[in-house]
Order: sequence, then structure tokens, then C-alpha cells
Amino acid sequence: MTAPAADPQLVKLARTLHVSVDDLGYLADVPDTELRLFRFQVADMLFDHQSVGLRRIGRAAKVIPTPILVKLVGRHRNALLAAKMSAVLDPGHAVEVARRLPPDFLADIAAQLDARRAATIIAGLPSATVVSVAEQLAARADWITLGDLMSSISNEAARATAAALDGLALTRTAFLVDEAGQLERFVGLVPAPKLADMLHATADHDLWAEFRTTLSALSPDAVQSMRAAAAGLPAVQRDRALAEIEGCRAAE
Repeated sequence: MTAPAADPQLVKLARTLHVSVDDLGYLADVPDTELRLFRFQVADMLFDHQSVGLRRIGRAAKVIPTPILVKLVGRHRNALLAAKMSAVLDPGHAVEVARRLPPDFLADIAAQLDARRAATIIAGLPSATVVSVAEQLAARADWITLGDLMSSISNEAARATAAALDGLALTRTAFLVDEAGQLERFVGLVPAPKLADMLHATADHDLWAEFRTTLSALSPDAVQSMRAAAAGLPAVQRDRALAEIEGCRAAE
């Protein structure tokens, strides 16, 4: 997977366009809001191009009993088609199918999803299913998909996922959560010991650039939670984390 860069919107746009982040360096000065809008426009254009055929498949799938649909989807293991179908299936039906599929295949599907169109389905997944998929994605270092997943899952599932992932996975994921409001929710659901783990990972892997990007999207209350977590770190890590936090606040 692509390593995190200083601009999460460029990382995500590169994924949508199936190109290297380096190929988009000329867009580095474009505001994030414009990059995000363009990414959505590209995704919508690709979906609209195939929507007629997908809706026909969706209508046919409504009359297929769930156990049979699970067998069909699982047998062919076409993650891209399954992801596209999720946008036209009844959400309740899609959740029933998803919870019966193996976690590794669900992770394949998640990597192909337009999270905006699948948000209702993702929110309806059981916590145990979400955690299993998140662990698969973390093992693949697919932080983009994990960031999208964390934006849509329930609070209960988010807490369970935060408990299951290590500090490095949570740090990489936070950097790629798409909306400030969802990032705020994510940080608010991560317990203090895990926030400390995230800061440890930031120091150990020199992810301060990503940390600054994450901090800049947080409210004062969420930043205060980070500051409190930093206070318990070893001296060198603590001082660096607090300096980054104060520097971010001063720059606003």
C-alpha cells in the first residue's frame, strides 16, 4: 500500500485514480476541499457509467434468498463487483450477506467500496465483523480503507476496533479519516492508553508530519485529550509531542 504522505486528500485521490501519489505532485497546492470534491466527482462518474447494469443486478438480487446469494458471491470472489453491488442492494439484505462472508474477502470488498454509498451497510455491521475486517486491513497496511471504515462504523464497533488495533495502525488510520467531524469522533472513542500508544508509534516511526495534520483537524477538547495522553510518555517523547501540540495551536 501507499505510505502516508503529508496530504491525506492526495493519498486518497491517487487511490481513486489508480496512480502513484508522486504522479499528483502538481496538485499539492490545491486546497483539500477541492481535492476531495474532485475525488467524489471521479467516483460518481465511474459509478454512473455502470449504474444501469448494477441496478438490474440489484433488482435480481432482491429475490435471491440470502444463503444462496452468499454462496454465489463467495464462490466467484469478485470483490470489485461485490463492492459495486453494495451501492444498489437493499442495505438490510447487504448486511445479512456481508456478515456471512469470510473476513479476508470482506476486506477485499472494503478496499473497493465507495464508503459514501455503503455507509448505511457499514454502520449496520456487527462489531465482531468490523473488528475482523479491520484486523485484515491493518495486516495489509491498507490505511486508506481503514480510515474510510472508521468514518462509517457505529460507536460500539469503533471502540472495539480501537481496542483491537495497535498504536501504529490507529495513527495511520486517523491520518486518513476523511472528515474532521468523524476524526473528532474517532479520537473521542479511543481510550487514553490507546492515545498514548498512538503517540508512542508516532515517535517510534517519525510520523510527526501526519500527527500535525491530524491535530489541525481536532477541536480544543480533542487536542486536550492528546495533551493528557502525552503527559504520561517518557521524557523525550513527551516533550516532542507537547511541542508539536503547542506548535499546532500557535499556528491557528
